[in-house]
Amino acid sequence: MSKQLLTGTLDEQCDYLIQVAQEKMNEGNFTGAYHALKEVVKHAPDRAEAVVLMAFAKERKSEQTRLLVLSLIGAIIFVGIGSVAGLSSDLWLLALGFVGLLVGYGIGNFLNSLRRTAGPEFTNRI
Repeated sequence: MSKQLLTGTLDEQCDYLIQVAQEKMNEGNFTGAYHALKEVVKHAPDRAEAVVLMAFAKERKSEQTRLLVLSLIGAIIFVGIGSVAGLSSDLWLLALGFVGLLVGYGIGNFLNSLRRTAGPEFTNRI
């Protein structure tokens, strides 16, 4: 979606941006949803729905970032192990990298599920 000039009253613009944010969240685009909601909260901080949705989008955005980072770390570790073990075939290193991605992704999902069920005390420690 390209940037566009919104028209109408502030309430109409906020309603539109909240709708756009909800569509983006349904698509898994929490970064885009967060930015749309940030505009709503900036111009209409009294819109409680936007504040709640923005907090939700921010948390999911953080979860997605955590999954990506842990997946990459897993791949790096597994390729490093393969290199130290003396695997000379690039195919084996590629396979280990893929396995590392999956392991890192699995660990990230596990940590995200712990964060969701444990509440704020655990969330603040990770």
